[in-house]
Amino acid sequence: MAGRRCLVTGGASGIGLATARRLAAEGGAVVALDRRQVPGGEVDGVSLLTADVADEEAVDRAVAEAARFLGGPVDVLVNAAGVYRIQALTELTAAEWHEVLETNLTGTFLVSRAVGRSLVAARHPGAVVNLASSAALVGDAGEPSGHYHASKGGVLALSRQMAVEWAPYGIRVNAVCPGVIDTPMLRLTDDPVAAAAYLESSVPLGRLGAAEEVAAVIAFLASPDAAYVTGAALPVDGGATAI
Repeated sequence: MAGRRCLVTGGASGIGLATARRLAAEGGAVVALDRRQVPGGEVDGVSLLTADVADEEAVDRAVAEAARFLGGPVDVLVNAAGVYRIQALTELTAAEWHEVLETNLTGTFLVSRAVGRSLVAARHPGAVVNLASSAALVGDAGEPSGHYHASKGGVLALSRQMAVEWAPYGIRVNAVCPGVIDTPMLRLTDDPVAAAAYLESSVPLGRLGAAEEVAAVIAFLASPDAAYVTGAALPVDGGATAI
């Protein structure tokens, strides 16, 4: 990642923070974006900008600020910002639906559009990796979350369309689909007995994934090693969607 200018949304915790660390460790210049304000403006040595990815004007300002900080247009974007909510469809309110869709799907679109515009204007190639989810691939009776599933399915479709539209500009776009990953957003482990039963019956590798394992896949997709990979969706789920 030497010489690459990287922006990671949702970079204050979880997969976003693990990815920011990984890209920096591989030589990238990295700035993270999160809606949470952090004292000192950095987390574990990663510089942090504050913006809500669902706010169009705030996103445009933040992407421009990131380019100034990095010394040029962002050419590696990782859209990891997201929220997870559990609610049965029959009880789901329109406000709850919009909150999840605006952060997970609209936020991915807004940040990607801002970065894509700058790369096209500069005639500079780049790589985008979007965080979808195994929820984009299968339903879940145990934790009903139709709004989350719909948002991540949208991220997957958006990623493929971005890959097709931006390929002529040398911009690759891929998605990762994490399964149950040990991050602050995970709710499965709220009930350890249920979690153990789920891992035994539904995850062939029999364990939770680590944020660093997802970050490693993201780093690959963003790297020159994946130069001929675009429009792909790669599950990182311990085999859960294979059964």
